[in-house]
Amino acid sequence: METKYFTLLCGLLAFQMVYGQSKSSNQKWQQGVRYQIEAELDTTAKRLNGRMQILYKNNSPNTLKKIYLQVPSNAFHDKENTAVREMRRFSGNNMDFSQMPGRKLTIETVQFLSIGKQTQFPLQAYDFSDTILDLTLPYPLSPGDTLSLGLSFYQPLKSKRRSQDFIHWFPRLSVYDHEGWHPEPFHFMMQPTDVYSEFSAMDVTVRVPGNYIVVGSGEIFEGEPGWKSVEADTSMNDSTFAAWQDSLKQELFKKAKVNGPRQVRFKADNMQDFIWSASPNFVYYKKNTKIPLNILYYKNRRRWLKPFLERIDGVLTYLEEHFGPYPFPHLNIVRGLDRSLAYPMMALMQDEDYFSLAYELSQLYVPGMVGTNGVKESWLARGILVYMGKSYAEKKYGKRGYDLDDAQEEMNFFQKQYPLPTLDGAIRTFTRLYSESGQNEPISKEIHKYTDPISAIFNVYLKSDLFYEMLKFVVGDSAFKESFREVVRRHTFSHINENDLRLVFEEKHGQKLDWFFNQWLHDTPTVDYKKGKVKKYQRDDKTWVTEVELTREGDGIMPVDVEVDLGNGEKVVKRWDGKDESTIITIETEKKPKSVKVDPDDRIMDSNRLNNTRRRFEFRPDWPLLKYIHMPNDAILVLWRPLLGFNKHDSIRLGIGTRSSYNAFYNNLDLEAMFGLDSKELDGKIAYSHPLTRKSLLNRYKIMARKNEGRFEADLNLTFNGSKGILSQSGRNLKIGVNYSSLLNDVYTFRKVSNDTGKVRFDEWEDVNILLAYLEGKATQTFGRLKSQGRFRAEISPAGGAKFTKLSSRLTLETPFLGFQWRVRGNLATSFGPDRLPLQDQFRGEGAAPRVRFQNDIVKTGNAVGAFKRRYVEGGGFLRGYAGQPLPAERFATLNFELGLSRAIFVFKPFAFYDTGKIWQTRDSDSFTRSNAGVGLSFLEDGFNLFGGNVSLFADLSAKILFPLWLSDPLPGEQKRQFRWYFSLGKGL
Repeated sequence: METKYFTLLCGLLAFQMVYGQSKSSNQKWQQGVRYQIEAELDTTAKRLNGRMQILYKNNSPNTLKKIYLQVPSNAFHDKENTAVREMRRFSGNNMDFSQMPGRKLTIETVQFLSIGKQTQFPLQAYDFSDTILDLTLPYPLSPGDTLSLGLSFYQPLKSKRRSQDFIHWFPRLSVYDHEGWHPEPFHFMMQPTDVYSEFSAMDVTVRVPGNYIVVGSGEIFEGEPGWKSVEADTSMNDSTFAAWQDSLKQELFKKAKVNGPRQVRFKADNMQDFIWSASPNFVYYKKNTKIPLNILYYKNRRRWLKPFLERIDGVLTYLEEHFGPYPFPHLNIVRGLDRSLAYPMMALMQDEDYFSLAYELSQLYVPGMVGTNGVKESWLARGILVYMGKSYAEKKYGKRGYDLDDAQEEMNFFQKQYPLPTLDGAIRTFTRLYSESGQNEPISKEIHKYTDPISAIFNVYLKSDLFYEMLKFVVGDSAFKESFREVVRRHTFSHINENDLRLVFEEKHGQKLDWFFNQWLHDTPTVDYKKGKVKKYQRDDKTWVTEVELTREGDGIMPVDVEVDLGNGEKVVKRWDGKDESTIITIETEKKPKSVKVDPDDRIMDSNRLNNTRRRFEFRPDWPLLKYIHMPNDAILVLWRPLLGFNKHDSIRLGIGTRSSYNAFYNNLDLEAMFGLDSKELDGKIAYSHPLTRKSLLNRYKIMARKNEGRFEADLNLTFNGSKGILSQSGRNLKIGVNYSSLLNDVYTFRKVSNDTGKVRFDEWEDVNILLAYLEGKATQTFGRLKSQGRFRAEISPAGGAKFTKLSSRLTLETPFLGFQWRVRGNLATSFGPDRLPLQDQFRGEGAAPRVRFQNDIVKTGNAVGAFKRRYVEGGGFLRGYAGQPLPAERFATLNFELGLSRAIFVFKPFAFYDTGKIWQTRDSDSFTRSNAGVGLSFLEDGFNLFGGNVSLFADLSAKILFPLWLSDPLPGEQKRQFRWYFSLGKGL
């Protein structure tokens, strides 16, 4: 007993000497923490056993009544945990928490050993919920006093894996600072280095089987990690290397039987965490550089080593240039199993490209040496990491930021036709689209308060990177680099926040920057500077004067450069502070200016660069999805494609179509012209679409007019979209519009369908001019795993050749259950008014109405190639078995039932269906009932829905094949039960 207390007294004395004083140079106090941990890797029981003692010195001016420990490894092991609830909220309950990584840590015992002078304690209950262990102190911890806490715990190993990386493997104290405790549970979008932890002294002893090699984020104080025994000769060829390692493993195993387990003790000061790895398959390589590197990897990752060694020196030099000297004696590099991350003295690495190396190893400094709160201010560190990764990649590869040949190495001929953006250009383009999506949020939100993971990624990583890019533009390159180094120098081994960062940059810049930080971190500004009139004239002394009119169109304020191009690479740049709503910039030059450009290098996230200089057009072939992949931010992209069609009246139809857009969603202009070789008919289309405001690109107006296959149509509509996030499964859509149509030539307006008794031909369009006002609303809502979709449409023809009103609605409910997808859909439609419905506006019990079919860009006339006699267009009452015998109606009420597999089999999902309903062919007629049943296969039916279903990627490429095997009322000559088939294609096919 006396030995126990003597050891404890010595430990407390050493702790007092090392941590008795506050270490922060900026007068902030900081709690003193020391961990003493013993861990044993039990490969027989497949678990890690641990015992630990925490020494905690209260350097604050406050008396503490509680302490909190964090156990982030448990984040995904209970459906009620914060991370799981957030994951399900973000994914619409479509993600199973049991699939997430992490090994549950079980705390077996918790025992207070001392609090101040107290050493005897009653039994103490504690609260362990989510990832936070809440411990009420049996005695208060006064300022200057120290407590000692003992714990034992265990954690299962990952099954069927001998090699192990240990992250989040022991309980860690939460931070107590001037704001109080930060007992924040682990959130869904957090990374391991985001956990807010105290800088601590680590004394860690690990015990592993004797044939295992050990590496950790500390200095080796006792024991032999086994590195020298597995040191590799990199000159060996692959077969020799494999044979050498196999024999080496056998030798290690034999020695382990004789020598027993391996035990290694690590020590490290000023660490927020301790990570380590153990494996019987490690290979060791030592690289002697300015920072000694101990590299451990696996034989099947040998090819990773060569490019890593070629690049690592340059990366570490670059980091020191920006952050200052690396203060630790070495760096251990381990080829990580599941992830990449870095703490001082150890990094887990998976990739060897320049971006990844600079990104991951920047964590050695921030948040490794300069801590940040990864919940409240996750942007602070993550933005720095992306900036460092990108800037180093640009240093090595130039403006593109990556090796083009490497990027295209595995591309086929068609993929190579797609231009690849620069790394920075891609970040800026997609950040602009996000900022104008209607879902933009301030960067400064806490990690769990963004609406969805996409918004978190844009803010924490991409917008934060651009925040630092623009900060560099404002303060200048030299002050920016000096500020980074000063932040690290001043705040090494302490935590910083936004205010600390701003003060350093203000000091180096010499001006206040609160306007910049407030605008970009706490608001969502739109920057738009417009070049107006340009006046050029020559003075009597032969000098040229260029006067440029500038207007600030957005609410965001940034300094902006104005560039005058004199030719032959000679340029003159003048900067305006951008604060006023307008100004005139005067630039004097010796030569006659050729052109003027605002924000020439795209430095200020100007939302509309088309008004920065003379408008430019870029022409390219209309490859699939190209306008979403290649988005030049200073040009209108014009995509052209040849048009080819065929029908019996026109014979071959030849034409050309173009689609013009700016950043895919702006200034969308579609032009088409087609000519029938036999009929000499010329058809055409013009359509223009644009957002109503720049802050919500999905709220749009559209104008369209076209002459096509004997009909003329004009349409004007407004579309309003709303959702709870980009990935949200809940959303709303409202469309209001006016449509006019007339018949020009009735030779196109029939339709042919095929069934098992032959072919049927019938007219689908009447010679009547119709002016329709319409309103259509859609809503998608999820309730747990139940997804509901509702649609309502009202159409009124108040004048012209037919006066009528149409109302239709649809409600779909679907849910996964027992491995199946269950779906039920109800469809209602009615009409009224003085006139009957014209043929083109009649409802159809089996599928889409003629007007809907005509508005599909491919399925139009009955004798066109795209119409196909067994092609079924979904809609109406969805009585799919009657695709071969159309059911015109002025009213209907139908139900559809589907049961299919939740998961695809070779990209197809099999399903069974049953449809039934009543049809009224006229408003005054009696109804009749039709039913059918069958099976089918679907491909890409669900697409990939964004913005609450308002944007569905790949939905137009969906396909189904239907086999209606039973009809309640077959055609004469058909049997109720017999083989039938039809197919359904998305609008894009």
